[in-house]
Amino acid sequence: MAMRSILSTILALAALGQAGTAAAQTTGRWTVDQAYAVIDFQTRHDGRSVAQALERHLRRQGFLVVTRRQASGAPPRTPGRFTLADPAAPTGFGLEGPTTRAAAGWLRPVRTVVCNGAAWRAEVSPRQVGPVETRYTLCLFPYRDGARQGLQLDIYAAAVLHGDPETPIAPQSEAVSPEAFMRGAVQAVEQRIRQPGAWIEHRPANRDRPFFLDDDALSAGPH
Repeated sequence: MAMRSILSTILALAALGQAGTAAAQTTGRWTVDQAYAVIDFQTRHDGRSVAQALERHLRRQGFLVVTRRQASGAPPRTPGRFTLADPAAPTGFGLEGPTTRAAAGWLRPVRTVVCNGAAWRAEVSPRQVGPVETRYTLCLFPYRDGARQGLQLDIYAAAVLHGDPETPIAPQSEAVSPEAFMRGAVQAVEQRIRQPGAWIEHRPANRDRPFFLDDDALSAGPH
């Protein structure tokens, strides 16, 4: 009887441990989709006026916007760029392969965006949060090399899951997709400077195609 009681206790503790693990996975913060773009604008407009145009555009769209400006001296000859830091990776940088396949999509840790050298940075989120909240980080990097000068806009999107990852998530409509957000931000800058931007890098969102180390331009670490 004593042995049976001990065995029952062990099984009960194991079940509690599994339940705790499942609960931790359910309540954890995951991203089920990611996208980014790097757009170059050759212009004599300064970063402040372009940043103000972006802020006006984002607030008109109903987003919550938190901005940070960084005082800097003369612009560098080449524009900086952001880096996506993975807190779970051994080096802290790079985009990892898929961690878990769930009904909501490929689950990965939420990334940290590093914008060293940016003249302006904005954290953008929707006012109303649903099961999936798409957050954006925008970084503006000025540069000047002789007669060639301009600004480079880096945009990162992460769809953050709130709730049970085993619950299927309906796809976003095109009107509120990361692609629509990026196009809108680029158009706001183009209207301000009256010149088109050049898309240098672009990794569209695709929930069924996870980021792998060998197909991401940011995987090599900080630039």
